[in-house]
Amino acid sequence: MTKRCLLTFSIVMFAFVAAVPCQAISQTNRQADEVAIKEIVDHWQQAWNTYNASVLEGDYADDADWMNSFGVKNKGSAKILSFMAVALKSPEVAGRHTVWNEPRIRFVRPDVAIVYRDYQTVGQKTTAGKDMPQRNTHSTWVLSKELGKWRIVSQVISDDKPTS
Repeated sequence: MTKRCLLTFSIVMFAFVAAVPCQAISQTNRQADEVAIKEIVDHWQQAWNTYNASVLEGDYADDADWMNSFGVKNKGSAKILSFMAVALKSPEVAGRHTVWNEPRIRFVRPDVAIVYRDYQTVGQKTTAGKDMPQRNTHSTWVLSKELGKWRIVSQVISDDKPTS
């Protein structure tokens, strides 16, 4: 083997060997990020299942944007949590039952993720006390990782148009 071929071979092998641990580390980081993100998204389900908004504390960025399927908008963690504390205690949601699909996580960048989750709710009432048809809801979260911590920076909740 010539010196040039040996040098090229050595460089290629070094690059291959050096890349393997980095890929393993980045895969481990991604798995840890997915676990952390899913935990935050699961807080939404826990809050609705227990009618307790305090589960959401620390999940939203201070300047987070939030909009529900009824067009209610809130800006900032404090306002979102305050609204949810009232909404979860309202008689309109007291008798409802929700079935939750698994969240789907998509990384836009290593520090930005979009999460989609669908769920179906029966037994919810209107503010006038009438039965609502089954709600087929879609929630989209945008999360950002800053200083090693994932936070929701935006959440939009939408429903399919009711069939009845």
